[in-house]
Amino acid sequence: MLTACQVACFVGCLALVLSCVQAQFYYNQALGLPATHSFEPANPYQGYATADAHPSVVRNAQWESELPAELSKSARFYNDPVIAANLAKASLLTTREMAVVHREAEKIPRDQVYKLFKNAGYLSRR
Repeated sequence: MLTACQVACFVGCLALVLSCVQAQFYYNQALGLPATHSFEPANPYQGYATADAHPSVVRNAQWESELPAELSKSARFYNDPVIAANLAKASLLTTREMAVVHREAEKIPRDQVYKLFKNAGYLSRR
């Protein structure tokens, strides 16, 4: 017969083993996603697009939208409905995508970036 100490030790070991177990297989399941979004604003920079967006992201998107079509490679790529649908599915299925709130790169002084590239030989020394 087991003692209370042995039972407690067994339960503790069992809890430790169960907490370390991870799923080994991922079975892909098709989601019934709508072909179009239920809400699409007239201007892509209104509503949900700028709710939590970093100001630099919005500024860059507005700048890219003003480029002529022949200079905008991304417009041809993202306007393809198949690519847009697959990107939307990937965004919905992963938890790695986050809104940009604080960019670490903006905290680096530009003169340090310049010195780094200059000392690496990418820029000519004056």
